[in-house]
Amino acid sequence: MPERLYSVDEANALLPQVQPVLERIRQTEAVIAKDSGLAAVREKASQNGGGTPTVKTLAASRQLQKDLAQIAEWGIILRDPSIGLIDFLHERKGKTVCLCWKLGEPRVEWWHPIETGIAGRTHL
Repeated sequence: MPERLYSVDEANALLPQVQPVLERIRQTEAVIAKDSGLAAVREKASQNGGGTPTVKTLAASRQLQKDLAQIAEWGIILRDPSIGLIDFLHERKGKTVCLCWKLGEPRVEWWHPIETGIAGRTHL
């Protein structure tokens, strides 16, 4: 898939669609992590026919795959699902940079060079 470059306005316009997907990713990862905490018990139980993942975990895994595919389809880079941190590729002064946004922020207001990550976050 070719790189998608977003303007600030395009990134902000997509946020109402992106936000619920990121919230769902965060929730489904929590469900999967909680269930995988029982992995050792399940491994031992598998000898007795009880080792298959729960229906809830399977459903969460399918939803997570669907949501991650949607993020990729939009051309968005998911940096940290636990806080809903994403980057939109953007052209700034002839260079490709990242517009940086995370859940809870009202709009895209930050950017950083690709190589610095969030540590290089600068206000637009």
